[in-house]
Formats: sequence, structure tokens, C-alpha cells
Amino acid sequence: MGVDARAAELTAHFFDVFASGYDDWFNGLHRRVAARLVELATPRPGESCLDVGCGTGLVTHGLAQAVGRDGQVVGVDVSEGMLSVARARALPNTTFHRAAAEPHLPFRDATFDLVALCDSLAYLGDPAHSLEEARRVLRSAGRIVVALRRRSLDTAAQEVFFRLLDRVSEEHPIVVPQQRDSRGLLGEPPVISEVLSQAGFRAPWTTSLVTGDRSGSAAAWLDFMAWMGPRPYTLISTLVPGQRRRLEAQLDRQMRALGDDGFRHHHGYTLAGAMAG
Repeated sequence: MGVDARAAELTAHFFDVFASGYDDWFNGLHRRVAARLVELATPRPGESCLDVGCGTGLVTHGLAQAVGRDGQVVGVDVSEGMLSVARARALPNTTFHRAAAEPHLPFRDATFDLVALCDSLAYLGDPAHSLEEARRVLRSAGRIVVALRRRSLDTAAQEVFFRLLDRVSEEHPIVVPQQRDSRGLLGEPPVISEVLSQAGFRAPWTTSLVTGDRSGSAAAWLDFMAWMGPRPYTLISTLVPGQRRRLEAQLDRQMRALGDDGFRHHHGYTLAGAMAG
């Protein structure tokens, strides 16, 4: 199995496991991001919308309420676990499909008025091509909205954690692919604006949503940060007790050295959009 295929498999597994807790994680952060993205998308009655990487259907549901019974919303995702949650709250004008968003979206040209990618673009193998696909399935007056983690707003404590995670990965018997490419920069406002323009969109705009908190211990930090993504989850959840204790001890020492900044975490999102025509 190639690196990309292995990464895709781990991503799907992570979201299958995370499905039941996704909406409420970190005081409902994903709910808040989805609600804000729907608001910024300005969906209109009667429109046809596509939610790429729809997950539990938070954005899909918000769009469906806004476009009404004369509109329609389609959600696609590769995680059956997430889709099962989404289907449980589906409105009559909503359909969900288990399908990959790449290499091509399974829809005809000029099918939708609005395409949304909420915290999904960076998980795709070729984000630039995926945006071109979104442009293809949009009508001439269509719109796109995206939400992306803004990693430059991570705290010093988060940087310490991910450095330690790299060390764990080197010693771990399970090979967890890490995509060391430009996808981590997509959440920076100038970057996503430029990428949207290069994909053929016009008049890009951006705004931000930022929140944070502080964990009380190394154990609580690991339990929380495991849900940051497929790689942290795979590495942390498969540690044997002795490995977990050693990692907690290392983490505790380094966090204490940060003083008041120890165990602080920020979760920043860039929300962006543009016009198709």
C-alpha cells in the first residue's frame, strides 16, 4: 500500500471512530465553525449546494435549512461512521453519498450554486486540483466557501507536543504517514486567497475564528490532543502503557518549563470564500 493510500485509510478510520463525539468536541467547536461557515456562505432559497467532506452533516444541515424545500443539498464523505450520523439528521431536501472527492467529484459540470469544504480541503491529496473540481461543478454565478485550520496560531505548548509526537513516530512500530508539504499552510489567509485565485475563482475573502483553553495535566492533554487528527490519534491510541507513561512524563517536564504557557492550546480557523464566475 502506497503512502497516499495508507494516509487515506488512516484518515477514514479516524473519522469513523470520532463520529459520535465530533460535533461536541471542545465545547462544540466544530458546530461553531460549521454554523459560521453557513452564515458566510449566504445560501439562498431554492439553491443547489454541495458539501465536500461533509462529515456528520453540520454544514449540510445548515445549508438545507436555508435553501428550503425548493433547494437541495448533497453531502459526500469517505467515512461511513460520519455519514451514519449525518443521515440520522437529514432533512427531506438532503442526500448523502459515500464517495471520494478525488481525483474527480462525481457530478456533472455546472451542477451547483454553492460548494462548501469545511475542514476537509487539507485532508485531500491535491487541494489545488480539488478546488479546480469544485470550480468545474459550480454554475457561472456560483460560490465556494472553505474552513481550514490556521496552524500559525498554535501555542508554544502545541509546538512542543508535535515535536514530541515526531519522536514517538520514529520509535513506533506502526508506520503513520506524515504529509510534509504545503497543505499545512492552506489556512493562512494570503495562501488560501492565492490558491483560490489560481483555481479560477475571483474576489476571494477571508475571516477568522479563534478559541482556546488550557489542560490540567499531561494525561488530559494527550486525551484531548489525540482528536486533533488521524496522525495524533493513531500514535497516541496505540501506545502501550509504558510508552504512554514515558510520553506523559516527557510532556509534563517540557510543559512545566513553559510556565504559564504550559498546556495552553489555541484552535484557529480561517474561513474563506470566492466567486466562480
